[in-house]
Amino acid sequence: MLLLWGPLLCWALLPQAQGEAHSILFLRISTTKLQTNISDLLEKHEVLGGLVRMPVLGAAGKGVPVLHRLPFVSDDLSNKKGGLDLSLVSDLLSGRKFPVLEELLQAGGLVIEDAQGPEITLDILSDSLLQVTLRCKLYLSLQEILWLKIIKNIRIGIRLEQVGNKTQVALEECHVPPGYLDIEILQQTDSLLLNKLLQLLSNVLDKFLPYLLQKLVCPTVTTLIKLLLEDLLHISLPPIIEGPNDFQYYVTSTEFTEEAILMRVLLVTPCGPDQPAPQAEPAPSVSLPQLSQGSMADLVFGLEVYNNLLRCLCTRTHVAPVDSLNEIAANLMKLLSVREPGLKASNQSTENLDLVIRTQDPPAVHLDGRRATVTQQGSLLLLGPNATSSNSVSWQLLSKAVFSSKDQKLELQFNPHRAKVTLGAYPAGLKEQEESLKGLLLTLLKRSFLPQHNKWLRECGLPLPHIKGVSFSQAQMEFSQVYMLLTVPE
Repeated sequence: MLLLWGPLLCWALLPQAQGEAHSILFLRISTTKLQTNISDLLEKHEVLGGLVRMPVLGAAGKGVPVLHRLPFVSDDLSNKKGGLDLSLVSDLLSGRKFPVLEELLQAGGLVIEDAQGPEITLDILSDSLLQVTLRCKLYLSLQEILWLKIIKNIRIGIRLEQVGNKTQVALEECHVPPGYLDIEILQQTDSLLLNKLLQLLSNVLDKFLPYLLQKLVCPTVTTLIKLLLEDLLHISLPPIIEGPNDFQYYVTSTEFTEEAILMRVLLVTPCGPDQPAPQAEPAPSVSLPQLSQGSMADLVFGLEVYNNLLRCLCTRTHVAPVDSLNEIAANLMKLLSVREPGLKASNQSTENLDLVIRTQDPPAVHLDGRRATVTQQGSLLLLGPNATSSNSVSWQLLSKAVFSSKDQKLELQFNPHRAKVTLGAYPAGLKEQEESLKGLLLTLLKRSFLPQHNKWLRECGLPLPHIKGVSFSQAQMEFSQVYMLLTVPE
């Protein structure tokens, strides 16, 4: 008789039109992750490397002749080299600043010996404007006379602009704020001469450093940051998913928050063949939970949104025969052969009977605090000759929900070891044998049903978006009051 039920291993399809599910998800990328990415990228490209060993006056044809642009430096001074003429000390101390300073700088050779950083900090100015500050450390020497450490900041504004289904990145001017210059003498001295020289140098450096940094550092930095953000804000399906009419992710809005870049994402999901799309669920009124500590990003589903996706991805009816030679199945068939209340199980032959498991609806996930369970409703049917229904038992299987994100897909599984079954309607004659029926049914579902059911659930997993620098391969599912958070650890 089992051979007659071979075709029933496929899904039973209902005659309805195919549809699409439109679901709103949230994708968050932590500002800590963004800050680290920017820092690593700028370090990799050595954006301050072009400043090292650069004479600030462009002597010997090197570097940028910055002081040429200052009004008190003449062309005939800008190419002189030599030792320090101490006869200029009296002029310096007397306050004759510019002529003496020109000679000192040109003769001694003020050079950027090293550059470290930049150190990155992020400031959220509004939901669409982010300020990036680059803290640059420069080490300068005035030929064997003075060694200095200078800290100067570069600032870049990043503005988000939503155009259709894409978020565009617009960079505001990269600039060096005037007025702030942190100078430290690396070799302390009480010399009145050096203290006076430091004061004069501060005035000059405050004028030429902004130009130098904007000319040599800003172009590279702005290009790299723009490319980095465009990659992070562009989400697509992984290469393994083909077909433009299948799954699609669209970013409908993006904003900066204190903890993350928050993207509102529209997921368009094709439903199964001849399966209608479920009704769209409104976004939960409960605010999003905070990013988990130690996470770089997460993909957030509302509970009803995820269950809607299950209803769309998983077709509705599945009928599978049970091997009647199985001892558990044979005992169940004897129990279900009871026809009248109060009668014991029939000893009549079950050769003309078949036992099948039928599930009509897809599973559903439930949240209880920070735990998630999954239920599956179905029925156990005893079929007589010509596949006519004889007796049936309706049931609901409950298990801990197990999620994984293998092969760029989000998969749901039942845990067989913690599964429990609840009986629904069953023949009245089995009232006194309810516990026996329940035990046999649970054993049958664990051994025969769940392995195939879990395999089927893997086949209707949800494709996850592809984001450069963010991998869901090690993601873990976490839960809050009404949300499911697929969290990517750092």
